[in-house]
Amino acid sequence: MVKKTEALYNALLSMKIVSFDDIVQQASTIIEGSANRKYIYRKYVKRLVDTGKLQAIRKGLYTVLSPLEEKEKYEPDKLLVASKIREKYYLGFHTALEYYGCANSVFNEAYVCVQPKNRFDPFSYKRLSFKPVFVKDTTSQVLEKTYQNSLLKVSNKERTFIECIDRPQYAGGWEENIKSLENLSGIDTKKLIKLTLGQGRKSLPGRIGYVLELLRNRSPFYEHISDSTLNELKTKIKNPPQYLIRGKKGSLNRKWNLYIPEDFDEQVRDI
Repeated sequence: MVKKTEALYNALLSMKIVSFDDIVQQASTIIEGSANRKYIYRKYVKRLVDTGKLQAIRKGLYTVLSPLEEKEKYEPDKLLVASKIREKYYLGFHTALEYYGCANSVFNEAYVCVQPKNRFDPFSYKRLSFKPVFVKDTTSQVLEKTYQNSLLKVSNKERTFIECIDRPQYAGGWEENIKSLENLSGIDTKKLIKLTLGQGRKSLPGRIGYVLELLRNRSPFYEHISDSTLNELKTKIKNPPQYLIRGKKGSLNRKWNLYIPEDFDEQVRDI
């Protein structure tokens, strides 16, 4: 007869990354009768940690090691870890670009989008680091995807595009940003424009329009975008000229009412 500790370990093994809540949920199906959280930790979790079958990532978060995995050499899946830090969240910005397979580079960082009330302190595990990005809303334009026998939440492609342009510091800076977005296939342009205009942000249509036009000239995934489609954004530009890169002077692009740094084209040009 399989011992309860072993049965719990087997139940957790396919999940790979588990929160303490996950453990309690699985334990409730194995332990006869009710058991409080302190008992589950003392009786089962601590024993699994001591025997090397669970490894603590941070308080309340664990990786489940198979018998063939060595504790010192094990490298966790960054997206799985990020998806278990908070219940109300989504993976966004460069982390979403990596999920969609279009990121120009693979980062050791993961960006977990949360509301300020669900903040967590940035932390590192192995060679990876996990950082919160504060957003107002964690449900709109967010998809729930099956990933590695688990579920994760990620911003859809249109929200990812808009947020990377709006806050490029979380997309690796402009060079990484543009070179990643040009590989992002399947953007619904009408939806993207509707979401952009729905933000009610005066400076956003110009920035999105400029980048879409730039990508149209360098990526087959955007070459179908028509002038009339771009004009939907252009006609909404009512604000004084803005800087594409805040505080960095450049030449005025009158079409998009943006100051573009002199070296910007060179910076994002394909090598």
